[in-house]
Amino acid sequence: MLNAQTLQTGNYTSSDGNYTVSIEQNGDEISLTEPNKSNIYKKTTSGYYYHTEPKYNTYYIRLVGNNKFYSGKNDGNEFLFILSSINPSEAIESVDNCPLYDKYLKLSQEDPAEVQAWTFCGAAAIAKCTYNTEASQAYNKTIIAGLKAILEDQNRCPCEDVISKSEWDAVPNY
Repeated sequence: MLNAQTLQTGNYTSSDGNYTVSIEQNGDEISLTEPNKSNIYKKTTSGYYYHTEPKYNTYYIRLVGNNKFYSGKNDGNEFLFILSSINPSEAIESVDNCPLYDKYLKLSQEDPAEVQAWTFCGAAAIAKCTYNTEASQAYNKTIIAGLKAILEDQNRCPCEDVISKSEWDAVPNY
């Protein structure tokens, strides 16, 4: 019976390979750890597991085996996640272990005149720490466009340690 299934503890990667989360199930609760947060999903009579973030939406997990699940939000798309590792030493990266993010967070707090630029750089740092290379580069295109919209010198990236020169140059100036 599907509702009686238990997910195997481990890391699960989205079917597109761009995102990894850590899962641990204990009875009627599933702990899902993302790179930037952890949430507890609680089982309902429907067999789905739900978590609500009042400012945003209600999110769910739907089991389809002991090593894969769908995750989504009400009125949103579903994403398939498949067990990718059962080795606890292969913990997912997070902002808790991202010195580049810490660097830009500190700069954003200490340099109010450039807070917007440092915040963009911090977002790029999070992508570098949590996404694979392809997903990070795709995300950075938006970050670069935002940075170029606010910078006086659009030819120089303020955070070359998280955005490569080739990525920067590939996005047109305004």
